[in-house]
Amino acid sequence: MPEYAAAPALPLPKHAHRPEPIEPPSPPPNPAEPDTFPDPAPQPIEPVEPVAPPIGDPPPQPTQTPQAGER
Repeated sequence: MPEYAAAPALPLPKHAHRPEPIEPPSPPPNPAEPDTFPDPAPQPIEPVEPVAPPIGDPPPQPTQTPQAGER
C-alpha cells in the first residue's frame, strides 16, 4: 500500500477581513412630525367556523365534450 505525503498546509491570510462600511449618522428626528402614522381602530378578526365536508361521493363535475378542430 503506498504511503501518501500529507498535503502542505495552506498559508493563512495575514490581513484582517474588510471592515464594514461606516454609515453617516442619520439626522435627528423632527419633533414636529410623528414617527408613525396614526391608524384607525383595529378591526377584530372573526374566527372562521370549520365546515365538515359532505359525506358520500362528490357531485359529478361538468365535463366538456371534445370539439373537432377546424381544418
